[in-house]
Amino acid sequence: MAGVETPRTLDEVRALVRQATAERRRLYPISTGRNWGMGSALPVTDDNVLVDLGGMNRIRGLDLEAGFAVIEPGVTQRQLAAALRETPWMLNVTASCADTSVIGNALDRGDGCIRSRVHDVAGLEAVLADGSVVTTGGLDPAGRYHGRVAGPDLTQAFVQHNLGVVTAMAVSLVPRPETIGLVYGRMPREQAGMAVGAVSDFLRRGNPADGLLRVREVSLVPGSGDWMLPEGVDPNLFTILGPLMGGNATVELAEELLRKALIEVEGAEALRVVDAAEVAPDDPIYPRALMSQGIPTCRGVHNALGVTSCERIDEGAMGFLALMPLLPMHARKTDEVIAALQTAVDRHGTALMVELNLVGKHLANGVIQIFFERGVADAPYRAHQLRNDASCVLRGHGCAIYRSDIDHAAADVWSETSTAGLGMLHRLKTALDPDGLISPGRYGA
Repeated sequence: MAGVETPRTLDEVRALVRQATAERRRLYPISTGRNWGMGSALPVTDDNVLVDLGGMNRIRGLDLEAGFAVIEPGVTQRQLAAALRETPWMLNVTASCADTSVIGNALDRGDGCIRSRVHDVAGLEAVLADGSVVTTGGLDPAGRYHGRVAGPDLTQAFVQHNLGVVTAMAVSLVPRPETIGLVYGRMPREQAGMAVGAVSDFLRRGNPADGLLRVREVSLVPGSGDWMLPEGVDPNLFTILGPLMGGNATVELAEELLRKALIEVEGAEALRVVDAAEVAPDDPIYPRALMSQGIPTCRGVHNALGVTSCERIDEGAMGFLALMPLLPMHARKTDEVIAALQTAVDRHGTALMVELNLVGKHLANGVIQIFFERGVADAPYRAHQLRNDASCVLRGHGCAIYRSDIDHAAADVWSETSTAGLGMLHRLKTALDPDGLISPGRYGA
């Protein structure tokens, strides 16, 4: 890196960008840098000045009538959730650390416990390479959010982008429901494809409740090699997990319909649906119960990675890489993808764990984590090779990548975008950042 800057205000960001443009210095902005498994706070290319926006941590406004918050990049899940306590609204919390940035995760298309976080991005404020400030989506220059207004909306152009430095976001909040029924069940590993198909049918026929259901902990382990998985993960089982949110009658109906959809899945009869507010702290699903209520926690991360502080994750004994493809919501195709990934796992002697976040009715957001022991000499190399191999396997089965790490972001864009689309992105980047000084290589030219 070529240095670190820590601006704390919009004006300081504008001055920094103007100075960098005059001096031809490349800038790489981060929010809190907790992008674990995907590069953390490291820039994509060398000789970047790291722009740490963690000090821009003001909640600029809360609209508790319409349900929007206007926040800066350094505002964490913990901070915003605390501000919403005892209000009619809650945050769409992710399963990561409580001190991760709401903006950083949303702009990289992370998934919350209730929906994909891209749907939380209502409007943005960004500083362009010439130091000018633009606002989108109904967020006005005074920091007030009005809702979608007339005319083209460029908000999504700044999602997974390198067009400017985002300095504020209008976040769409979640109405606090009357009831949250937390779904939890562990089933035989060979039933994973059937379960994906069954839950997909449940969603496509019309889930009356809100909430994001997951099929997770589908673990693939090699027959030999020095492999590892998080403590408590059983390779012979997988988990169905997620909230059903709404009124009492709505949640009861959703539970009934879900159980009917899963009736032919072995082990589904043991599925639990419990009131999230009544889960005890010693229950293994307690962290998920908190998150389904809009309360962020680091307990799940600490338990999985065997650390006591999120500050130590990049130095912990267990390392991990993340690969995030779009996955089918179909039983047979899911089994085919899992079988193909198993071949790659056996080839490299390294384990991985698949999670399907069923964010809609068409495709699932996949989260594949590849774990390795840092103290084993060739373990990091084998993990990286597995990640590359698994990416090729997935593409061969029609599974595009929807979110990338710093080593593959530009290549993933090039491989998934048409020539005409790449040309349009290049023209847009050239118009807004002609010298390519902002986040070079990050999701674009």
